[in-house]
Amino acid sequence: MSKAYFISGLGADWRMFQFLKLPDQIAVEQVKWVEPESFDEPLQNYVQRLLPQIDDPHPILVGFSFGGLVAMELAKVLHPVKTIIISSIATRHNLPWYYRVAGKTLLHKYLPFKLMQNTYPIAPFFFGAQTPYERRMLKSVFFRINEKFLRWALARLLDWDQEIPPENTIQIHGTADKVLPMADSGNIIKLKDAEHLMVIHRAEEVSAILSRILLDCIHDEQK
Repeated sequence: MSKAYFISGLGADWRMFQFLKLPDQIAVEQVKWVEPESFDEPLQNYVQRLLPQIDDPHPILVGFSFGGLVAMELAKVLHPVKTIIISSIATRHNLPWYYRVAGKTLLHKYLPFKLMQNTYPIAPFFFGAQTPYERRMLKSVFFRINEKFLRWALARLLDWDQEIPPENTIQIHGTADKVLPMADSGNIIKLKDAEHLMVIHRAEEVSAILSRILLDCIHDEQK
Protein backbone atom coordinates (compact mmCIF):
# COMPACT_ATOMS: atom_id res chain seq x y z
CA MET A 1 0.00 0.00 0.00
CA SER A 2 1.43 3.38 -1.03
CA LYS A 3 2.63 5.78 1.62
CA ALA A 4 1.84 9.52 1.40
CA TYR A 5 4.78 11.88 1.84
CA PHE A 6 3.93 15.47 2.82
CA ILE A 7 6.22 18.38 1.96
CA SER A 8 5.48 21.67 3.72
CA GLY A 9 5.82 25.23 2.45
CA LEU A 10 8.84 27.48 2.30
CA GLY A 11 10.68 27.15 5.58
CA ALA A 12 7.61 25.73 7.32
CA ASP A 13 7.22 22.39 9.07
CA TRP A 14 4.66 19.71 9.95
CA ARG A 15 2.44 22.27 11.71
CA MET A 16 1.04 23.31 8.35
CA PHE A 17 -0.65 19.91 8.13
CA GLN A 18 -1.61 19.43 11.77
CA PHE A 19 -5.35 20.01 11.26
CA LEU A 20 -5.74 17.60 8.35
CA LYS A 21 -7.73 14.47 9.18
CA LEU A 22 -6.94 11.54 6.89
CA PRO A 23 -8.16 7.93 6.91
CA ASP A 24 -6.35 5.67 9.37
CA GLN A 25 -5.29 3.29 6.61
CA ILE A 26 -3.23 6.02 4.97
CA ALA A 27 0.39 5.89 6.11
CA VAL A 28 1.75 9.44 6.26
CA GLU A 29 5.29 10.75 6.62
CA GLN A 30 6.77 14.25 6.58
CA VAL A 31 9.66 15.06 4.26
CA LYS A 32 12.04 17.33 6.17
CA TRP A 33 13.85 20.21 4.55
CA VAL A 34 17.63 20.04 4.29
CA GLU A 35 19.90 23.04 3.90
CA PRO A 36 20.78 23.92 0.31
CA GLU A 37 24.44 23.49 -0.54
CA SER A 38 24.62 26.97 -2.05
CA PHE A 39 22.44 29.83 -3.24
CA ASP A 40 22.75 28.47 -6.79
CA GLU A 41 22.02 24.79 -6.08
CA PRO A 42 19.52 23.66 -8.74
CA LEU A 43 16.21 22.31 -7.48
CA GLN A 44 16.86 19.10 -9.42
CA ASN A 45 20.05 18.57 -7.39
CA TYR A 46 18.39 19.51 -4.13
CA VAL A 47 15.61 16.92 -4.42
CA GLN A 48 18.19 14.20 -4.93
CA ARG A 49 19.26 14.80 -1.34
CA LEU A 50 15.67 14.33 -0.14
CA LEU A 51 15.33 10.89 -1.74
CA PRO A 52 16.67 8.92 1.27
CA GLN A 53 13.59 10.05 3.22
CA ILE A 54 11.26 8.35 0.73
CA ASP A 55 11.47 4.58 1.06
CA ASP A 56 8.20 3.54 -0.59
CA PRO A 57 8.74 2.35 -4.19
CA HIS A 58 5.24 3.62 -5.13
CA PRO A 59 4.80 6.81 -3.11
CA ILE A 60 2.13 9.47 -3.15
CA LEU A 61 3.61 12.97 -2.95
CA VAL A 62 1.73 15.87 -1.35
CA GLY A 63 3.33 19.31 -1.54
CA PHE A 64 2.08 22.57 -0.04
CA SER A 65 3.10 25.93 -1.56
CA PHE A 66 6.85 25.79 -2.40
CA GLY A 67 6.66 22.15 -1.34
CA GLY A 68 4.51 21.62 -4.41
CA LEU A 69 7.42 22.53 -6.67
CA VAL A 70 9.62 20.12 -4.75
CA ALA A 71 6.99 17.38 -5.04
CA MET A 72 6.85 17.82 -8.79
CA GLU A 73 10.64 17.68 -9.11
CA LEU A 74 10.65 14.53 -6.99
CA ALA A 75 7.95 13.10 -9.24
CA LYS A 76 10.33 13.25 -12.20
CA VAL A 77 12.64 10.88 -10.35
CA LEU A 78 10.22 8.70 -8.39
CA HIS A 79 7.25 8.40 -10.79
CA PRO A 80 4.76 8.36 -7.89
CA VAL A 81 1.26 6.95 -7.94
CA LYS A 82 -0.03 10.51 -7.57
CA THR A 83 1.40 13.98 -7.02
CA ILE A 84 -0.91 16.37 -5.17
CA ILE A 85 -0.03 20.05 -4.93
CA ILE A 86 -1.87 22.42 -2.59
CA SER A 87 -1.72 26.23 -2.82
CA SER A 88 1.10 25.87 -5.31
CA ILE A 89 1.80 26.35 -9.02
CA ALA A 90 1.80 23.60 -11.61
CA THR A 91 4.13 25.22 -14.17
CA ARG A 92 6.38 28.25 -14.51
CA HIS A 93 3.61 29.90 -16.53
CA ASN A 94 1.45 30.04 -13.39
CA LEU A 95 3.92 32.31 -11.59
CA PRO A 96 2.48 35.85 -11.57
CA TRP A 97 4.24 38.29 -13.89
CA TYR A 98 5.04 40.67 -11.03
CA TYR A 99 7.08 37.92 -9.32
CA ARG A 100 9.18 37.55 -12.45
CA VAL A 101 9.66 41.32 -12.67
CA ALA A 102 10.70 41.44 -9.01
CA GLY A 103 13.07 38.54 -9.65
CA LYS A 104 14.94 40.54 -12.29
CA THR A 105 15.82 43.12 -9.61
CA LEU A 106 17.54 40.38 -7.55
CA LEU A 107 15.94 41.74 -4.38
CA HIS A 108 15.63 38.17 -3.09
CA LYS A 109 19.42 37.92 -3.25
CA TYR A 110 20.54 41.31 -1.94
CA LEU A 111 17.74 42.76 0.20
CA PRO A 112 18.88 42.80 3.86
CA PHE A 113 17.47 39.77 5.65
CA LYS A 114 16.16 41.85 8.56
CA LEU A 115 14.24 44.01 6.12
CA MET A 116 12.73 40.89 4.55
CA GLN A 117 11.56 39.73 7.97
CA ASN A 118 10.17 43.17 8.76
CA THR A 119 7.53 42.68 6.07
CA TYR A 120 5.73 40.43 8.57
CA PRO A 121 3.00 42.98 9.52
CA ILE A 122 1.44 42.61 6.05
CA ALA A 123 2.02 38.84 5.84
CA PRO A 124 -1.22 37.76 7.61
CA PHE A 125 -3.24 39.60 4.95
CA PHE A 126 -1.42 38.00 2.02
CA PHE A 127 -1.26 34.50 3.50
CA GLY A 128 -4.80 34.53 4.82
CA ALA A 129 -3.82 34.00 8.46
CA GLN A 130 -7.27 34.49 9.93
CA THR A 131 -7.04 33.49 13.60
CA PRO A 132 -4.64 34.47 16.41
CA TYR A 133 -3.13 30.97 16.26
CA GLU A 134 -2.53 31.20 12.51
CA ARG A 135 -0.90 34.61 12.90
CA ARG A 136 1.35 33.33 15.69
CA MET A 137 2.38 30.34 13.60
CA LEU A 138 3.07 32.52 10.55
CA LYS A 139 5.15 34.85 12.71
CA SER A 140 7.12 31.87 14.00
CA VAL A 141 7.85 30.76 10.42
CA PHE A 142 8.89 34.29 9.43
CA PHE A 143 11.34 34.78 12.26
CA ARG A 144 12.75 31.26 12.46
CA ILE A 145 13.41 30.70 8.78
CA ASN A 146 17.01 30.17 7.76
CA GLU A 147 18.30 33.08 5.65
CA LYS A 148 20.25 30.85 3.28
CA PHE A 149 17.23 28.61 2.72
CA LEU A 150 14.87 31.54 2.17
CA ARG A 151 17.07 33.21 -0.44
CA TRP A 152 17.72 29.88 -2.19
CA ALA A 153 14.02 28.92 -2.26
CA LEU A 154 12.93 32.30 -3.61
CA ALA A 155 15.55 32.00 -6.36
CA ARG A 156 14.33 28.50 -7.27
CA LEU A 157 10.72 29.68 -7.36
CA LEU A 158 11.67 32.48 -9.74
CA ASP A 159 13.86 30.42 -12.07
CA TRP A 160 11.72 27.25 -12.10
CA ASP A 161 11.46 26.11 -15.73
CA GLN A 162 8.61 23.57 -15.49
CA GLU A 163 6.61 23.64 -18.73
CA ILE A 164 3.95 21.00 -17.97
CA PRO A 165 3.00 19.20 -14.75
CA PRO A 166 4.28 15.63 -14.26
CA GLU A 167 1.87 12.84 -15.09
CA ASN A 168 -0.78 12.08 -12.44
CA THR A 169 -0.59 15.54 -10.86
CA ILE A 170 -3.64 16.97 -9.10
CA GLN A 171 -3.81 20.60 -8.00
CA ILE A 172 -5.92 21.89 -5.09
CA HIS A 173 -6.12 25.66 -4.92
CA GLY A 174 -8.08 28.41 -3.23
CA THR A 175 -9.74 30.98 -5.46
CA ALA A 176 -8.73 33.80 -3.07
CA ASP A 177 -5.04 32.88 -2.77
CA LYS A 178 -2.97 36.10 -2.79
CA VAL A 179 0.49 34.53 -2.41
CA LEU A 180 0.25 32.27 -5.47
CA PRO A 181 -2.97 33.30 -7.21
CA MET A 182 -4.86 30.45 -8.81
CA ALA A 183 -4.23 29.91 -12.52
CA ASP A 184 -7.42 28.33 -13.82
CA SER A 185 -6.01 25.59 -15.98
CA GLY A 186 -5.30 21.86 -15.95
CA ASN A 187 -6.43 19.29 -13.42
CA ILE A 188 -7.41 21.67 -10.63
CA ILE A 189 -9.80 21.36 -7.69
CA LYS A 190 -10.97 24.77 -6.54
CA LEU A 191 -11.96 25.85 -3.04
CA LYS A 192 -14.09 28.95 -3.34
CA ASP A 193 -12.79 31.94 -1.34
CA ALA A 194 -10.02 29.84 0.27
CA GLU A 195 -6.67 31.57 0.83
CA HIS A 196 -3.07 30.39 0.83
CA LEU A 197 -3.20 28.81 4.29
CA MET A 198 -6.33 26.81 3.50
CA VAL A 199 -4.65 23.65 4.83
CA ILE A 200 -5.33 25.30 8.19
CA HIS A 201 -8.43 27.49 7.92
CA ARG A 202 -10.24 25.16 5.50
CA ALA A 203 -8.68 21.97 6.86
CA GLU A 204 -11.94 20.02 6.93
CA GLU A 205 -12.58 20.59 3.21
CA VAL A 206 -8.96 19.96 2.23
CA SER A 207 -9.00 16.78 4.33
CA ALA A 208 -12.12 15.53 2.55
CA ILE A 209 -10.58 16.14 -0.88
CA LEU A 210 -7.26 14.54 0.07
CA SER A 211 -8.98 11.55 1.67
CA ARG A 212 -10.99 10.91 -1.48
CA ILE A 213 -7.89 11.07 -3.69
CA LEU A 214 -5.78 8.92 -1.38
CA LEU A 215 -8.48 6.27 -0.96
CA ASP A 216 -8.91 6.15 -4.74
CA CYS A 217 -5.19 5.48 -5.02
CA ILE A 218 -5.48 2.57 -2.57
CA HIS A 219 -8.49 1.12 -4.35
CA ASP A 220 -6.67 1.32 -7.70
CA GLU A 221 -3.71 -0.55 -6.18
CA GLN A 222 -5.97 -3.31 -4.89
CA LYS A 223 -7.61 -3.99 -8.25
